[in-house]
Amino acid sequence: MTSSRRMFLGGAAGVAALGLTGAGVASPQRAFALGPLVMESKMLFGDAQAGPAAVPKPSGNGNYHSCRIPSIFAVPGSSVVMAVVEGRPDEVSDASGNFNLLMRRSTDAGLTWSAATSLAAATLYSWANPTMVHDRTTGRLYCFMLRRQPGDLHDKDPKVYLATSDDNGATWTDPVVRNDLNRRLPSGGTTNDFIGPGNGIQRSGGALVVPAKGRLIIKELGGDWANHDVPDGLYEVENGNRLPYGEGTVAERSDGQLILNYRALNAELNNGFPAARRIAIGNPGSWRLFGDEHWRTQIIDPGSHAALISHSINGNPFLVHLNSNSPERDDRYAMTLRASADDGETWSTYQRPLSHAPLANEGDLAGDLREGGYSALASTGSGIILALVEARRLQYDNPSLYDVNHNSPCAVALRRFDPNWIVPA
Repeated sequence: MTSSRRMFLGGAAGVAALGLTGAGVASPQRAFALGPLVMESKMLFGDAQAGPAAVPKPSGNGNYHSCRIPSIFAVPGSSVVMAVVEGRPDEVSDASGNFNLLMRRSTDAGLTWSAATSLAAATLYSWANPTMVHDRTTGRLYCFMLRRQPGDLHDKDPKVYLATSDDNGATWTDPVVRNDLNRRLPSGGTTNDFIGPGNGIQRSGGALVVPAKGRLIIKELGGDWANHDVPDGLYEVENGNRLPYGEGTVAERSDGQLILNYRALNAELNNGFPAARRIAIGNPGSWRLFGDEHWRTQIIDPGSHAALISHSINGNPFLVHLNSNSPERDDRYAMTLRASADDGETWSTYQRPLSHAPLANEGDLAGDLREGGYSALASTGSGIILALVEARRLQYDNPSLYDVNHNSPCAVALRRFDPNWIVPA
């Protein structure tokens, strides 16, 4: 089966294709200064109340209400960075439907960016959970995604799709369904599913690994993608059965083992289990859980997605983690960077909240921004780390968490920083 290819429009061509000129170009388009102890930030996708900085719909009929669920990936051996998010046309909620995947491309390690174009937008289905990974042996860049049904059926039988690029994201195939990679119940029936979101990894031995609900999707050298089970959650539903973990991350430690990092399940948080990240270390078929607890209490979490990458800092291997440092359910607005120097065994030495370098107009009044929620990290060849973080525009003064989460349009901010911002040289 041959897939059609779509051109990724960058620079002036991409701007013209979206009908943007002059002040209508979505920021950032120019490089911004960066010192070793500086955290720089710019809006990269959307902002429903920022006028010309909002992302137009492909139809030209207005702007996206919200952009959410970021993925960012720096292509190894190049200065190319790809960023992909969900463009939600009508409202911020998961059930609002008809999401498109929007992408921007940088060819200078995140200094400047093209205008936004669509990676997946066909039909009224929702394209969701972008998750990118690169194969250094073939040069192919993959983007996994889910195609969800419209509206209230969004959590019923989503399907795994895969788009690929062989020119570092300049052009992409149309997404192709991979029914063999869908999550299925033990009975064989259909069920809700999640991929990533964010990024997968290539292991030192060459295998590609992508996190997904209840499993890892792995491509061994010379083979095809296949599902591999991971440990289930803590809460017993019935007869000893436990629910699978959903959205999560994966990284490879310096000792060659994988570290899995999943968000707590709602059923766990509702039944007295700690608000913290769920961790497993090892390899498919042989996982070491942290004691009998299954969680890492050094990384508290309100039940939201997080980001995790490996990155060399001052010549030493580190794991870098970004999530909301809050134990309160649904409070996703205490975003904190952490770094672990011992392969994720401890996380308490190096940590710093993003509030030490707040976004412009961040506050608690109508029109202000509230940063936090889903995030993604990328390690560039220049040593700089890039992060994408959700940021919501408040509609009321001193809003409740419900108002922030359900009534505030969401944008995605780019954070760019030297790792010495967390780990001093």
